[in-house]
Amino acid sequence: MKKWITGIILMTAMVSLAGSFGLPTERIALGNVHNDNPSVKHLVCIWDAYSESWIQEHQTYDNSGIYLFQIPEWDTWYWIGLWDTTRGEYAFGEWVCHFK
Repeated sequence: MKKWITGIILMTAMVSLAGSFGLPTERIALGNVHNDNPSVKHLVCIWDAYSESWIQEHQTYDNSGIYLFQIPEWDTWYWIGLWDTTRGEYAFGEWVCHFK
């Protein structure tokens, strides 16, 4: 009987913690922005709305059309921006969030 009760307690604990293991990876399709002009440089930045700070300041983007990054926390909104260095403005921006 003790093993059975211990098993139920362990199973309950595992189910309650299951959502907190493994943070998701976000895959954003940016398209081939200015693919016809490889000299145009883009920078990617990520803004954390909860802490109101950059979690990733502007980093070079290779214009591959796909950008991957791991979400740092569940239930938090992040803004991903693509900065066009030639025009001096954002060419793309999107809010993402993953909920448990």
